[in-house]
Amino acid sequence: MKTKQYLQQLKWIAVSITILLIAGCGEEIPPGTTPSKPSKVVKTATSIIEIVQQPEFYEASGTIQPRMAATVSAKVMGEILQVPVYEGDKVKAGDILVVIDDSQLSAQLRQAEAALAEANHGVKAAQAAFESAQASSKLAEKTFRRYGVLLENESVSLQEFDEVKARYDQATAGLSQTESMRDAAQNRIAQAKAARLAVKTSFDDAVVVAPYDATVTGKLVDKGDLATPGTPLIRLETTGSSDVYMVLPESHIHQVNIGDQLSVFIPSLQKGALTGEIKTINSAADPVTRSFQVKVSLQDFPAIRAGMYAQVLIPIGETGMILVPETAVVRHGQLSGIFIVDSDSIVHFRLIRPGRSFGNFLEVLSGLKTGDRFVSHPGQNIVDGVKVEES
Repeated sequence: MKTKQYLQQLKWIAVSITILLIAGCGEEIPPGTTPSKPSKVVKTATSIIEIVQQPEFYEASGTIQPRMAATVSAKVMGEILQVPVYEGDKVKAGDILVVIDDSQLSAQLRQAEAALAEANHGVKAAQAAFESAQASSKLAEKTFRRYGVLLENESVSLQEFDEVKARYDQATAGLSQTESMRDAAQNRIAQAKAARLAVKTSFDDAVVVAPYDATVTGKLVDKGDLATPGTPLIRLETTGSSDVYMVLPESHIHQVNIGDQLSVFIPSLQKGALTGEIKTINSAADPVTRSFQVKVSLQDFPAIRAGMYAQVLIPIGETGMILVPETAVVRHGQLSGIFIVDSDSIVHFRLIRPGRSFGNFLEVLSGLKTGDRFVSHPGQNIVDGVKVEES
């Protein structure tokens, strides 16, 4: 009985569904279509692609070298007592690099100082003798002149006059001799001072100091080594003050002159262009490569290190290129593109091949042509297929 009631209910449900389906067929929907919503219009700034004249450059490769580099060598002989610096240390002018045993030099310095003191004593004695001889000579001269007058008046005998004259001549000779002795003593002082200065210089050279502000690039000796005159001790290079040595082919050598200002890029620093000035240009080309070596002086920059690779831009004229704002470029991984606006103001994403950067602009090598209209500042609402309106 319950089964019959259940089947009767199913029949009524089926009839109701059929009635509803027939009633809903009043509006016919063509197969395969859906109602379309009107497209949204986005206001944005656009620009037109144009050919822009830009300076053309030849990229010359160069190597950074320090403006000043030196190998500090020993000037005296002795055992090395201290080497207080290491590779990579930055030193100031006057900082101690190496200390050499100065015991022998110290003994020589004491001997030189003693010799100088003795020479000074000798000069004092010679000066005293000279002054005594000078006084005796003056007295003998006065006596000689007085006896000359007396001889004319026949108040003294010729023998007495001759005796006075002999004493005068003897006093004059003694004065000349003591003067020579005084001069010789003064010369000995000069010699003793020179000898002391030489020993003092060698004594001071036992402490080797940095000649200028620099970076230690080589420690060539250690404590306990024997230093002799000419032994290399420490290698130094200036930090920051550097030059770029580059080679320029003969086809471009006539386009540079001493004093020219050039842009220099050091890729490893990931920094913008540095300013360099041409200091020297070799007058002769390398006979094998037919290129000239050019030295470019760089502005001081502490991060620069010797041996770094550098690119120097040599202006060689102008060329036309397509430049777009960096803000217009959309990057997806390794791909770059720009939103192009067609004649119906519909946006289409187009891949481009980027080139060099020029400040806030990017060179486009391919993918665009003059007259193309593009979105200069695409936002998140700019997507492929959207319609745009100039804001």
